[in-house]
Amino acid sequence: MSADSFYWYASVLIFIPWALLIVAPRWQYTEPVAFGSAIILLGAAAIFTFKYLTGPTGGGSFLSLEGFENLFRSKEMLLTGWLNYLSFCLLVGTWQTHDARQLKIGHIFLIPSLLLTMITGPAGLLLYLVVRFFRTKKWEI
Repeated sequence: MSADSFYWYASVLIFIPWALLIVAPRWQYTEPVAFGSAIILLGAAAIFTFKYLTGPTGGGSFLSLEGFENLFRSKEMLLTGWLNYLSFCLLVGTWQTHDARQLKIGHIFLIPSLLLTMITGPAGLLLYLVVRFFRTKKWEI
C-alpha cells in the first residue's frame, strides 16, 4: 500500500477507537480496540521507516536540523511521523480512560481532555492531569 493511501485510511479510521473512548468507555472491547489500533499504527510506522531506510535515501539525518528536515521530505518518513503522533495520542487517551475509571473520575469530566488529546496531544494530557489532580490532590501517577 502506498504512503498516500495508508495516510488516508489511518486518518479516517483513527476516529473509530476515539469514538469508542468517548462514547463507550466502559464497553469491554473499547480499551483492547484502542490499544490494538495504536499498536497497528506503530507497526505501520516501523514498516514505512524500514522501507525508507532500506531504499534510496534523500540525505536525511537525525544529527542536524537540515538533515532532519530532509528526512521528512520523504512521504514514508512524513507518514511515520504522523502515525507516531496518532498512536501516541491514542495510547495517552486509552490510559486516561483507564486511569479515570480506576480513580472514579466521572466520564463527563474526561471527555474534554480526550477531545483535546485527540487534536493536540500534550494539551489534552495536561488538562487530564489537572482534572486528575483536583480529584486525587496529588501529581504522581
